Amino acid sequence: VFAPFVSTYVQPFLHKTLGFLPFFRGPMNGIGMLTGGIILALMILPFMTAVIRDVFRMVPSVVKESAYGMGATTSEVTLVTLRYGAKGILGAAFLGLGRAIGETMAITFVIGNRHEISWSLFDASNSIASTLANEFAEASETLYLASLIELGLVLFVITLLIQVVAQWWLRRVEKSMGGQR
Repeated sequence: VFAPFVSTYVQPFLHKTLGFLPFFRGPMNGIGMLTGGIILALMILPFMTAVIRDVFRMVPSVVKESAYGMGATTSEVTLVTLRYGAKGILGAAFLGLGRAIGETMAITFVIGNRHEISWSLFDASNSIASTLANEFAEASETLYLASLIELGLVLFVITLLIQVVAQWWLRRVEKSMGGQR
């Protein structure tokens, strides 16, 4: 449903306006990295939004009322709320990133299943998760099966590194805020 929309409206617009860049050249058939990226963004947006909404709801009303009481404008109160919930917002972003990295089937359907690296976002490609989903059942040779298991290990290490970076970043944000919350 989404690939024809991208091939009819999004890709021609991007090619017409930004076609001088190598990222926006190539076949405009709606299948490729751009479509996969948009679908991933649409998939994680509700998840991240719900978490961020909950973070904002947890900001004590006393904090907002105090800011208003000191003469703050609505935008300044929003900044206070953002500062108070910064750790939760970063956490939501990393949860969304983790969700996107592990996504398999939605990407498999629209990314094109091509084992080549291309500069163009319009070209077909492949992700590690979609490669595992597409090829693990047919892997009969020992070396081929071992390489797919190694790809799974690489995906695990990437996920672990993202988790470590997220924890480090959250601690850094907490320290820069003076250990608040």
